Amino acid sequence: MKNVSESAVDRLIELALEEKPARAAADHVLETVPLPGEPGLPSLREIEHNPVWRALVQIGAFLPRMARVMDLGNPVQSTTALTNEVRQSVGALENAQRDLRMAVTEQTVELKHVEETMTKTQEAAERHASELMELGDDVRSMRTLVKTAVGTLVGVVAVLAGLVGYLVWKLPHVH
Repeated sequence: MKNVSESAVDRLIELALEEKPARAAADHVLETVPLPGEPGLPSLREIEHNPVWRALVQIGAFLPRMARVMDLGNPVQSTTALTNEVRQSVGALENAQRDLRMAVTEQTVELKHVEETMTKTQEAAERHASELMELGDDVRSMRTLVKTAVGTLVGVVAVLAGLVGYLVWKLPHVH
């Protein structure tokens, strides 16, 4: 009597391990492949070039999933397991989506903050440039004012020197 919880994959493995000499003689086309642990285990190079071994290696990764899907012993249990697995996967996806949405929201807030900071920095730079231009204008006008004042002062000193010179020249003759 077969165990009800025995999966179809376990049954397939059991059938493959049973010796069937009559069938092997009839199917002389199939190549005999030694199982792991047997003395005739091929080398990696032979496995690489042997299409049967390549197929078995490719199918090996897929067998656990197939065992869950094809569990014929208890279809309700396998469906429940698959449903639970799907629910867990959907839950994980929802959590990942929520985390991603939160990260995007945080990045958006940070980008707005950076944009505001850049706007304030640009306004400050424009004010600074404007103040520098005003300062340059003020320096130019002060330079002009100083040149005018020095020119006027030099003119007044020249006139005074001329008057003092005239008075000095006239004073010795006046006596």
